[in-house]
Amino acid sequence: MTKMSVIVITLNEAANIEACLESVKWADEIIVIDSGSSDDTCALARKYTDRVVSHPWEGYSEQKNYGHSLARGDYVLSIDADERVSPPLQSELQVMLTREAGALMSAYRIPICDWMFGKLIRHGSWPHQAPVRLYRKGALCWQGTVHEATVVEGQVGRLCHPLYHFSHTSIGSFLEKLNRYTDLEAEEMFQKGRRASLPLALAGAARAFGGQYIRLQGFRDGGHGLILALLMAIYYFVLRAKLWSLWYMHEHADRA
Repeated sequence: MTKMSVIVITLNEAANIEACLESVKWADEIIVIDSGSSDDTCALARKYTDRVVSHPWEGYSEQKNYGHSLARGDYVLSIDADERVSPPLQSELQVMLTREAGALMSAYRIPICDWMFGKLIRHGSWPHQAPVRLYRKGALCWQGTVHEATVVEGQVGRLCHPLYHFSHTSIGSFLEKLNRYTDLEAEEMFQKGRRASLPLALAGAARAFGGQYIRLQGFRDGGHGLILALLMAIYYFVLRAKLWSLWYMHEHADRA
């Protein structure tokens, strides 16, 4: 049977880590890469694995690539601390890993089901997420500062059953992550020489709202759908406003 390693990167995830690791305790190996938690994350993780490794924060992709380098399984499943492998996905993975090695793809996309503000979100862009999360050891590299991209050598398949994602338990937590992620993304875009126009950013935010709420039928999620469409429009605008601000400060630094 093909062996599977699970990688989880953490920082102060005491509220999530037990439920996450409980959902993958059947795996052949669990590796937790912690970047300096000050809460009980590491102690709680050691209930499930002796492979809890401290590694200074280098960025989302770098942390995952480091975890990948430690994995001993034939396949690697990368999940976040606020995610859970659903029971149907567990069964699907276990059946899949009994196949002949030659019948397996290099990597697999896994659907994501988001639980936000007390409700499973069924409309908007959220149900369309299916990132690469399972991959053959050595066949993938993580890239990017936020919303990591994957570079895969070989064919990519897709699994049927989802990971459950409990990222945004409140609007406040969404806004905190929005602020943190837009800081990182704006800096990355600035370093690549990309620019932003505020009028175009405003127009793009309006399109983002319309896409989420109308085209992708976010309105069918009621108040949750309206709030999320507005938050995604804010994300679009704030990211580009921060990029615009970085260029403004850079170009006017000599005048200060």
